[in-house]
Amino acid sequence: MVDMNATAVTARLREISVLLRDRGWQVKGVDMSSAAVEARLRVQGSLCDMCRRLVAVGSGLAPPR
Repeated sequence: MVDMNATAVTARLREISVLLRDRGWQVKGVDMSSAAVEARLRVQGSLCDMCRRLVAVGSGLAPPR
């Protein structure tokens, strides 16, 4: 599960900001309010969880190789 506390989220955003700035990234108008960022992180966490569950289900359905 993704750590969603404010300190961890802020640290990840700052790290990504430095990496993107070093690559010449331009601001594109993405909503970076705390609510919008939190919502995107929650969606990402849910998608990761779903993928893990699908792999577990799919492993039982695949014929042996």
